[in-house]
Amino acid sequence: MFQREDSNIRIHEVREHDLVLTVRPLDEHASETERVHDCHRVINAMLIALNAGCLGTFTLDEDPWAHPILTVADDLEGRNSRKAALVVKPKTAYADRQQLTDRDVENSVLIFGIVARERTSVLTGEYIRGLLLMRMNVLELNFRRESFLCFYRALEHFAAHRILKVRKLSNELRDLQRALRTLTNDKELIEELRTVYKIRSSQVAHSQNNQVEISQDDLLKTKVFLDFIMHKTFKAEADAAMLARREAASRGA
Repeated sequence: MFQREDSNIRIHEVREHDLVLTVRPLDEHASETERVHDCHRVINAMLIALNAGCLGTFTLDEDPWAHPILTVADDLEGRNSRKAALVVKPKTAYADRQQLTDRDVENSVLIFGIVARERTSVLTGEYIRGLLLMRMNVLELNFRRESFLCFYRALEHFAAHRILKVRKLSNELRDLQRALRTLTNDKELIEELRTVYKIRSSQVAHSQNNQVEISQDDLLKTKVFLDFIMHKTFKAEADAAMLARREAASRGA
């Protein structure tokens, strides 16, 4: 689909660990700022669709640029001073990579079509911030807690607005589990959501408590819950839209 002549998107240079996504703006006569913004929105939508469609982790190739810039000199008198960036290479390890299947690609394309038309930036904004903060490090500081909160806020928003159709959750844990039950009967999975809620309520939301470090597993668990409910919901919406188009085409024929 992305290799068609009329497509504004190309996926190429697909390698074992990465791929190149090229986007052409819809309005090539717009200002450069508008064109870049348009392409950036499409890239973000594709990034979210790959994560939710494959139930895996995809990120931008370059780590977020958040490195302190210091003046370095040969001595305390400041001789031979020059600017230098302190760059931290995190040792975060992820699960082994798995081969993408045709079904993964199909699901990602279907979900991309929905995410690209998302009316509010709450979901997409929190999700992309979560991905960026997940990989951001400044010297000994990491931003896993902030990334966790981004994914959790997106989870709350999606459960309330897209699944339960309410403006806000009245009983957070109960409502989140109720939303999850509309998508799965897996009692163990539904109960596991309680562990994510406990981290959010006791370690993140209340600063007067002694907060423990958010682990990479805690962070990824929250992301997996978000990806799961997005995958199930968006896939169902896409399947329903495709069925409606086929039925309309059959009636027209």
